[in-house]
Amino acid sequence: MAKSPNTTPISSMFVQWTQPYVAMEGFFRDKTCEEIYNDEILSLEATDKLVNEMLTYPEADAILNKIRKESK
Repeated sequence: MAKSPNTTPISSMFVQWTQPYVAMEGFFRDKTCEEIYNDEILSLEATDKLVNEMLTYPEADAILNKIRKESK
């Protein structure tokens, strides 16, 4: 009977694969990590400021009103 060519174990193997993040294309171009970090912090602070200036939260009020109506 012939010996199968795949019966000897592989003595060493190295495989590497990286998932391409298409949405991240250009994210690190011409910027350091510190610059990206600072941009993100500024964006978060601007969002926080907008939320803090809101007098009402329509989406949250709608959800709470729905829950209140269902519980009666």
